[in-house]
Amino acid sequence: MIVDFKYSLGDVVRTRRGDSGKIVAMSASEGRNEPLFRSYRLELDDGTLTWCPEFRIEHVIGW
Repeated sequence: MIVDFKYSLGDVVRTRRGDSGKIVAMSASEGRNEPLFRSYRLELDDGTLTWCPEFRIEHVIGW
C-alpha cells in the first residue's frame, strides 16, 4: 500500500497546541472515520518525543 503523507521526515512543524518540533518518524494505520489515520513522531524543542496526528499540525516552519 502506498501512503501519501502530507509532511516529510525532517520538517519542523508547529502544532495547534503551540508546540514545535522536527518530524523523526511517521505512521499510518486504519482509522475509524477515515481509511487511513496518519500520525507523526515529533522531537520537541525540549528534547522530548511525542506522537501527533496529522490533523493537529498547523504548518511547516522549517526543515
